[in-house]
This record gives sequence, structure tokens and C-alpha cells, in this order.
Amino acid sequence: MFSKIHKRMKGEKGFTLIELLVVIIIIAILAAIAIPTFLGQRQKAQDAAAKSLVRNAMTAIESAYVDGRTYAVTAADLGAIEPSIAWAAMSAAHVVDTATPGVSATATASTNAVNYFGEASKFSVGSVSASGNKFGVYTDKASAAPTGGTVFVKVIGTAASLGW
Repeated sequence: MFSKIHKRMKGEKGFTLIELLVVIIIIAILAAIAIPTFLGQRQKAQDAAAKSLVRNAMTAIESAYVDGRTYAVTAADLGAIEPSIAWAAMSAAHVVDTATPGVSATATASTNAVNYFGEASKFSVGSVSASGNKFGVYTDKASAAPTGGTVFVKVIGTAASLGW
């Protein structure tokens, strides 16, 4: 009796082709769902890094304002306040255009770089995330709303909008 069971068990080793195909199809479906989700999370992380960099730059410029009562500061002054940021000055144009709106920044957040522009009572800061999206801040302390105050601008692809 045991010999019949033993012979029967010896003949049933391994998986059938159908069983293997079903497992492969299930794994493929799960991968098709998971991969786009992971890629979306990567872009969100890159955008969050750029936003954080712009906020840190904004804090450094505000700190420089407390010392000199002007936003017209040099990259060397800002580098002394926040040395982890690579400061790139914009000469005659604002980094953030609130009229359009848009961000004309070219400095990339992946290298901890920001573009900035400052005058006596206003400044703007912008950076480009590793995903290619642009984020910026424009602050005008002299003007009243709606042109004054602080405005956050983002450009996702080609669509620009106010607020983050």
C-alpha cells in the first residue's frame, strides 16, 4: 500500500505550464500597476526638494534684509548666510513673473541652485526641480494687494499657476 502512494507522489513533482503562466500573468499585472505609481512618487519627491530649496532661499534673503534693510544683496552675502545653496543672480529681470504668471528660473534644485533677484523692497527666487517643473516665490513689501505681498508660482510642464 505504501509503495503505491510512494510511486504516485514521485510522479507529481513540479508545476504545470498553466500554473506557471498564471503566476507570471499575476506578477505582470501587479508590476503594471506599481511601476507608474512609483514613478509618480519620484516626481513628487523631486518637486518637494525644489520647493524646500526655494523656501530655504527665501528665508536666507529675509535674513539678509534684517541686516541691511534691503533685498538688493549679492550672491556672496547670501552665500555667507546659507552656504548650502548655490546662488545665481538674475540681472535685470525678476525670476518670478506674477503678471503672466511664470517662473524664468534656470538653476536646478538637484545641484542646490536657485536664481534670485532683489531690489530695495522686493525679491524673487526660483528653481527647477529634477523633474523639470519650476517653482518660485515673489515678495513685494512696498505694494498693497493684489500686486504686493508674497506670491508662490509654479510651472508644471507648460501650465503656469499661482500657489503651490
